[in-house]
Amino acid sequence: MSVQFFQFESRPQALAAVAQALLLPLQAALRGQGRAQVLLPGGSTPQQLLPLLAALPVDWSRILASPTDERWVAADAADSNLQLLREGLPAARWLDPRQGSEARAAARQWGDRLGDWLPFSAVLLGMGEDGHFASLFPGMPGLASALDVEQPAGCVVGRAPVEPQLRLSLNLPMLLSTRWLGLLAFGARKAELIEQVLADLPETRTLPLHALLHQQRVPPGIYWAP
Repeated sequence: MSVQFFQFESRPQALAAVAQALLLPLQAALRGQGRAQVLLPGGSTPQQLLPLLAALPVDWSRILASPTDERWVAADAADSNLQLLREGLPAARWLDPRQGSEARAAARQWGDRLGDWLPFSAVLLGMGEDGHFASLFPGMPGLASALDVEQPAGCVVGRAPVEPQLRLSLNLPMLLSTRWLGLLAFGARKAELIEQVLADLPETRTLPLHALLHQQRVPPGIYWAP
């Protein structure tokens, strides 16, 4: 599978390219089925993208949206991914991952709800310098199963190395159930890690990012800037 690695001189250029790349599958879905389904990441890097997405020539009221992952905190907490995304794209029809009062029940029900959306029109991911994406962290319990593309698409309860540790995350099969897949990354360390993973260096093979970039289902486009 061919991974496209787009490198830009500045972050605004990369963000603009991602917004335009997302526009195409959203427009196609709206034309073809009257609605679109999109998954977006939280965090500071994707937050800069939200004003550009809000300005796209699409009807966000016809777009179903949910985070790729969520911290197990209140929906209106300052570190909630849903809160950040909802503030940036208030017109979208947001699905809260908290579909239950307990994390495992919420994960199961969130996965069931998203199963009705498949395939997604677009999925955008961020990544960490440790090689994680969504809330699939290196070494966390259950990681191998969550990265196994032969497993059913769904949601898992993850554990981050930083607080708040308890997370809800879509597994890799769910994230790959999409017509368009993008990865947004900034900084020299992330570029170095991406290049090491693409080169299939042995020390990278246990990283979540390796599973993402070496799967054969959906060719990801990587958008990077310093």
